[in-house]
Amino acid sequence: MTSGYSAHNTILIWNYRKLLELTNLSGPSQTAETIDMTSHDSADGYKEFIAGLRDGGEISIEGNFVPSDSAGQIAFHTDLQAGTRRTCWIVMPMSVGGSLLFTAMASGFEGSYPMDSKISISGALKVSGKPTLYVTASTGLTNLVGIEENGGGALSITPAIAGTTYAYACSVNTASSYIKLTPTAAAHTIYVQGTAVVTGNQSGQIALGAAGTTTDVFIMAYSASASPKIYILTVTRPAA
Repeated sequence: MTSGYSAHNTILIWNYRKLLELTNLSGPSQTAETIDMTSHDSADGYKEFIAGLRDGGEISIEGNFVPSDSAGQIAFHTDLQAGTRRTCWIVMPMSVGGSLLFTAMASGFEGSYPMDSKISISGALKVSGKPTLYVTASTGLTNLVGIEENGGGALSITPAIAGTTYAYACSVNTASSYIKLTPTAAAHTIYVQGTAVVTGNQSGQIALGAAGTTTDVFIMAYSASASPKIYILTVTRPAA
């Protein structure tokens, strides 16, 4: 019997926002030091050890450069320069239900500009403290409603909201430059575009792109000791 999972759709969440268009993600390379306790009394001539300090290790990333990813790649670069530590998640594909939660600081960022290929980035994160592995998925959203700026009309979100449906869409009036969402997921922590929202409460204004563009709204919901559910609401703002 063969068992295994595709890693496709694994994401890195930095400060509750997704880093866009990563192509490779590895780590953290956790290690544990050993302390040599060998003495003349050690049996059978074998060395004896006890556990020392653990190290959360590092995470390496590679991806396509996305200059418009201000909340992901650009924020990561800014935090490296400032030495800012952030809450991070590696979230495996939703079908797997696994994740790793940790605190980290950006420890590397590098661009690559080959003559005959794409502009790409690579980087590194240094884990601070203990990473926590979760292998049980949260229940996720039970409802999601919203309004748009122009007249405050209710959004028509499709398909029907379900905890295991992860992609949604809606359209707004050309004149609407923002929406507000009300996500529901009892006993969950919820983030919408990187900002915490209490279940059943309305979010603040979520800015939309210019008329004639779409905006992907990132929603993350997780319960205690469980992996997050990740949702994307694609909002279309028609051309004028």
